[in-house]
Amino acid sequence: MAPRIIGARTPEQLEGNLGALEVDLTASQLARLDEAGRIELGFPHDMLASDHIRRVTTGDLRIEAGP
Repeated sequence: MAPRIIGARTPEQLEGNLGALEVDLTASQLARLDEAGRIELGFPHDMLASDHIRRVTTGDLRIEAGP
């Protein structure tokens, strides 16, 4: 089972949160939720992750996997 985070201020909220632990989602449902909640990281992440910047900052260093 994946870790769960719950938070409640009242006993009623705690009961509702604990009841949600009984819900099992399919892989397809989880994928849809991941897509719906995906955020664009934007600048500067996109720039720093670009191939050009990675080549410049690493000097085109290549690390090969060991045996």
